[in-house]
Amino acid sequence: MTVKDRFDTSRSGLEAMLLAGEEEAFSLFAAAREVRREHFGSRAFIRAVIEFSNRCRCNCLYCGMRKDNNGIERFTLDGERIVDAASAAFRAGIRTFFLQSAESEDYDPEWLAGIIRAIHGMGMTVLLCVGARTEDDLDLWREAGASKFILKHETSDPDLFGRMKPGLTLAGRIEWLKTLKRHGYGIGSGPLLGLPGQTVRSLVDDLLLLRDLDVDMSSVSVFLPAAGTPLEKAPTGSVDLGLRFMAAMRILLKRTLIPATSTFERLRSGGQLACFDAGANVITVNMTPPSVRGEYALYTERFFVSLEHARGVIRRAGLEEAAEAI
Repeated sequence: MTVKDRFDTSRSGLEAMLLAGEEEAFSLFAAAREVRREHFGSRAFIRAVIEFSNRCRCNCLYCGMRKDNNGIERFTLDGERIVDAASAAFRAGIRTFFLQSAESEDYDPEWLAGIIRAIHGMGMTVLLCVGARTEDDLDLWREAGASKFILKHETSDPDLFGRMKPGLTLAGRIEWLKTLKRHGYGIGSGPLLGLPGQTVRSLVDDLLLLRDLDVDMSSVSVFLPAAGTPLEKAPTGSVDLGLRFMAAMRILLKRTLIPATSTFERLRSGGQLACFDAGANVITVNMTPPSVRGEYALYTERFFVSLEHARGVIRRAGLEEAAEAI
């Protein structure tokens, strides 16, 4: 029996993974690495991200870019600066570029399509994380060269979702993820771990939702409070629980791309290496210009991943950098 065979993926088995003690967690992480080796060998992937706009129509309780937060300066980068950042990433050997923004209709979809064409034309995979738009926009961007789309569901608990994201519903979020898939995108999603009121049972539901959606990418970020939000004094989420969740994702979902998100490094030195030890295989370099990236206020006092840091994490994890499949 291999290490991974010790862990079953029933509801009760997944709950046991999330509640594992220190010794059992050590075996859990080894099982996750074994599954990763079976499906990816020693390959790990670096992406570059540029956060091009923090203008948002939503009022999510946990996010510093919420519409009612007047404590940040709003910005949208010009297209030339975005394409220049992608060119720099390409020259550095990165082949996946991630265009991310707050949820907004302030920019023209044709404008973004032009940027996608320019970046895809370099020979790069283009990944979007721009929230829900129209189906026409999705087709336009897919034709321009975008092939992957991340839309976090944040929590599988519909009541908690409604409290955290006023005016939105979990059902609507799930339907939009299915719409993305119908329009030809590889999809990614995942929860924000540590939201006030979240339970282990709902985290198990998060895992099962990711499986049912048949995601190509799955992630978990640890909740960190953001200034200017109703949750700015709420406690942070648990890194240890986040790592166990990551390992459970790898064991359950097997072939998904799982990033080591910056929240782990922000909360614990070596946190992203710990993510790789728990089954992650992606790390994302931040290429948002320093002059504005502090205004992309996902949480307060963010950790920004450099290329040197990313390559060091992959090296220390005993893996080799590879190009992500389109």
